[in-house]
Amino acid sequence: MAKERFEVQTRTICDGWTNCWTEDELSLTFDTEQEALDAISEFFADLSRAGMSQSYDLEDYRVAKIQDAVSHQ
Repeated sequence: MAKERFEVQTRTICDGWTNCWTEDELSLTFDTEQEALDAISEFFADLSRAGMSQSYDLEDYRVAKIQDAVSHQ
């Protein structure tokens, strides 16, 4: 049975909402919605520290529930 997972999706021009987040070339998924939300927050905190936050819009990121038989975290 597939395990419920969560992913961070990015709004893209060509593909709409898609999971662009990877680790070791595998799609990154999370055990809980909160973990995925925390990953977005950490991403924006890193951007802010690097002085790059003005180049990104929080509205282009969302968390989606997925059914994933093979997950990577």
